[in-house]
Amino acid sequence: MEEAPLFKALETINLFPPSKVVSFLIGAFLHKDERVRWKAIACFGVVVKKIADQDIEKARVVIRRLMWMLNEESGSMAWGVPEGFAEAMFYSEVLRKEYLSIYVSYIWDPKDERKYKADNYLEFPPAQRGVIWGIGRLAQAKTEDLIERKAHVYVYDHIFSTDKIVSFLSLWSLSQLSPDLSIFNLDPAPVKQRLEELKKEGFQLLMFDGQDIRYKGSESLVFRL
Repeated sequence: MEEAPLFKALETINLFPPSKVVSFLIGAFLHKDERVRWKAIACFGVVVKKIADQDIEKARVVIRRLMWMLNEESGSMAWGVPEGFAEAMFYSEVLRKEYLSIYVSYIWDPKDERKYKADNYLEFPPAQRGVIWGIGRLAQAKTEDLIERKAHVYVYDHIFSTDKIVSFLSLWSLSQLSPDLSIFNLDPAPVKQRLEELKKEGFQLLMFDGQDIRYKGSESLVFRL
């Protein structure tokens, strides 16, 4: 998996029974090599889809395992877990319908008076990165479901995060939801400002963009501003 391109990793993982590789892939979310982490995340969605097609209850058990890992009481940081969670929902409509609202709630800030309190709000920016990336990824499958849950508003709120990766991924996710922010009644000025700041800094992030694992910067994001 380490040296193979993404499409080869997906081909290889398909040779094994899905129930046998789930734990292996979750473990690989912690790999020190970012490319390996992203390959594991991309493969995870395909594997969970297979499990869901065969036995939806077993797939729910996998998702509940991820939710536990995202719970503060679990005591773990859960690197890669929000991303894997999103990939599973990307491929499985059943899981998306059941768990999308919970997923979006991970970035509902309870301090914001516009929203009711979400007890599972993730305050730690490295945890927010995965959820915000996941919203952008899910927008490639079903934008309407995310808009219905106001995901665009919650992502927009993180544009000026002190964590640059959160900030960049917020912009990327918004671009996946719609390059035209006017349909959301969102002020484009902060988006334009943050794009210019990141461009000036030459910010680049290695990430899976839904097609391949590559470096992306603000110049790759398309908005009608």
